[in-house]
Order: sequence, then C-alpha cells, then structure tokens
Amino acid sequence: MATGLFVTKRFVNLNTYMTFYKTLVLIALSFNITTGAFAQIRKPGSSQQNLTSDKQMADQAILSIREAVQNTNSKKLKKEHHTYVADGCVEEGVVDYYFDGKAIVKIVESGSIGDGSWVNEYYYQSGKVIFCFETITGGPAIGEVTKKEYRFYIKDGRILKAMEGKRTIKTDSKASESIATAKNIFNAYASKDFAGALCN
Repeated sequence: MATGLFVTKRFVNLNTYMTFYKTLVLIALSFNITTGAFAQIRKPGSSQQNLTSDKQMADQAILSIREAVQNTNSKKLKKEHHTYVADGCVEEGVVDYYFDGKAIVKIVESGSIGDGSWVNEYYYQSGKVIFCFETITGGPAIGEVTKKEYRFYIKDGRILKAMEGKRTIKTDSKASESIATAKNIFNAYASKDFAGALCN
C-alpha cells in the first residue's frame, strides 16, 4: 500500500513537473512570437537603413564621377574643333570634341546670342554622360551681368545630384534637358549637324 502511494505520489510529482515544463515551453514560445511580432513592427526602421545605404551609394558614385572628371582633365587629349551658326539659336557656336584614344570623353560646347553666352562641358564614360557643367552669362547691354553655374552628376541616365552654384537643388526639367543635350551632341559627331542637335 505504501509502495502504491509512493508510486502515485511519484506519478503526481512527475505530472506536476511535466505541466510545469509545458508551461515554460509555452511561455518561451509566446515570448519568441511576441519578439517576432515586435521585430515585424519595427521592420519599417530598416527602410531608414536602406535610405542611408542609398545615400552612401550615391555619395560614393558622385566621388567616383569627380575623380573621373579630374582624371580626364589631367590627360593630354586629342581635340577636334568645330564651329557653326544657326539663325535664332546661336551666333557663334563652337563644339570641341576631346578624345582619349578613339573614345569621346569630353565635349565643350559654347556660343552666344544677343547679350547672353554660355559654355557647357559634358564628360563621358563608355559613351554615357556622367557629368555636365554649364555656365550661363547674360545681362542687358548696360547694366549688371549675371553668371549662373550648374553641375549635374549622372549615373546610368539618372541624376544623382544637381547643383546651382554651391547649392544643391532639386532635379528639374533643366537637368533632364542637359542630359538630352549631352546625348544629342555626342551623337552629332558623326553627322556634324550641330544646329540639329542643339537648336531643335
């Protein structure tokens, strides 16, 4: 009888331990689920990390573009000089192509009309524009002359950064127009139709 009682007590104690163990397991599981749920709730914070990562990648690309431009300007490049005139568009148009071997790596386009003039520099890698630097000077015959400078950093046809003077600006139609002009003038080398590329 005592043995049976002892066995029963052992069974009860074992049952109690099992129940206690199951409770611990359930608590641990529910804690993991809750932690996972909180992790899901917090996950949007990772979009902030993605934004930071995107900005770092853009900054790195801009740095690479600056280095490429400096490298281009430090080389002794072959230059081809062309001039053109187009009524209502340009009075004294100049287009200079710069070659590194057989590749066009830089184009400088300048001109004037009325009281305004401009000098635009376009830089290329593998036939794609990577940087535009535009200087526009103008003003009345008598009065203050104004000068504006624009810089556009480009990767794969996408503007990474736009600047007016030393100020960063939003990308707008002017930036898109600069990319289009850079492509047109690059392609115009074959035909030499500079008016068609720049005035239409």
